[in-house]
Amino acid sequence: MVYEYSAIFSRQRVGVGPMLASFVAPAGDVAKWAEVERLKHEGTGHQRLRNESRVRAIARFLQQDERNTIPTALVVALQVPDLEEPPIGACATLTIPADANPRPGLVIDGQHRLYGVEKHDPGLPLNVVALINPEDEEIAFQFLVVNSKASKVPTDHVKLLALRYEDEKLADRLKTARIGLGRHTFVGVVDSSPESPFYKFVEWPTEPTDADADRTNLIRPASVEQAIAAIQKKNLPDLANDDSLIEFFFTLWSAVKDRWPDLWTRESKLLQKVGLVTLTTFVIEDLVPLADRGDIDLADPDAARTEIEDNILAYLDPEFWKRDWTAKSLDTSAGRQLVVDELTTMRRNLRRGANWDANLRLLADPEQDE
Repeated sequence: MVYEYSAIFSRQRVGVGPMLASFVAPAGDVAKWAEVERLKHEGTGHQRLRNESRVRAIARFLQQDERNTIPTALVVALQVPDLEEPPIGACATLTIPADANPRPGLVIDGQHRLYGVEKHDPGLPLNVVALINPEDEEIAFQFLVVNSKASKVPTDHVKLLALRYEDEKLADRLKTARIGLGRHTFVGVVDSSPESPFYKFVEWPTEPTDADADRTNLIRPASVEQAIAAIQKKNLPDLANDDSLIEFFFTLWSAVKDRWPDLWTRESKLLQKVGLVTLTTFVIEDLVPLADRGDIDLADPDAARTEIEDNILAYLDPEFWKRDWTAKSLDTSAGRQLVVDELTTMRRNLRRGANWDANLRLLADPEQDE
C-alpha cells in the first residue's frame, strides 16, 4: 500500500537547497507516514514536548465554527529516495510508502496543528510543504529558523484589522480561536466558552437584555483577571501560551465545581473575588515545585486535574467557605495572603488527622455566633 498525492514540485534556489513539494493530505494520513521526534538529551530529534492544551485548543477551534479553517501549511521532511526527478513548477504524483519503518516523513513545523486536526477529524485535509530527501543538518536548520522567526501579531494590528469588519461577527469568530480585542480577553473566553466552569457566569457592567435570560451572574470580571494573573506571575514554562493557561484555569475550577457543587452560588465566599483569587493562588503555589522538578506537566489537563483533586482539594473542607470569618475586608494583598495561609493550615490539619478548622485564625467560634 502507498499514499499518492498530486504535488507541485519546486526549488527556491537554483542548484542548491532542497527540492520542495506542495500538496494536500488528510491529517490522518500524515499522522501515519510522518513521525514527530522529540528533542532528546543525546541530541537526536528536534521537536518540543507535545502540549495537550494546544492540541485541544485547535480541535476546539475547528469544532466551534464550521467556517474555521487552518490554511497554514505543515512543514515536513520527506525521504523518498526512489523519486525520479519531477518536473519543476508542474504537478506530478508524489508516492509515499505505507507501513515503512522508520516512517519516511518527519514533522518540522506544525505538530500541534496536525494533532489537533486529527483529533477533530482525521479526514480533514491539510496543506503540506515537504522538503524532499533533506540532510539531517537541513532538517535541524529549518526547524530552528521556522520557530525562531515566527512573531505574534501585535494587539494594535488586530484591533485595526477588526475595524474593517463587522465588530460582533468578527469578535464571535475570534473567540473560537481564543483571541480577544480588549482588556477582558481572558474574561471573555472564560465567560463564552461552553467548556468553561464559568460559562455565562460573569457579571458584566451592562444593562441586562432579553439575550441575558439564561445567564447566571456569579462572578465579577476582575475576579477572573486577578486569578489568572496569579497563575501568570509564576512564569511557568508549561503555561507560557494562552491556550495552556486558559486550559489549566478551566481544569482547576472544573475540579472545584465538581467536588463542591453546593458552593456554586452567589452567597458563597468561594465565588467572591477573594475566594476565586486565593484558591487559585493556593493551588498554583502548591504545583510550582512539582512543575519545576518535572514531576507534572501542567499543560496536560488530565495530569493537572488528578493532582489537584487527589492532593489538594481532598484535604480542604468546603465548610471553610460557608462559615463566618472574623475579618471582612480581605481584598488586599495582606488579606489574600491570610486566606492562603488558612488554606495551608487546613490542609496540614486534615493530613495529620486533626479537625480541619483547628487553629484557623479567620474563623469565628461557632459557639459565639448569634
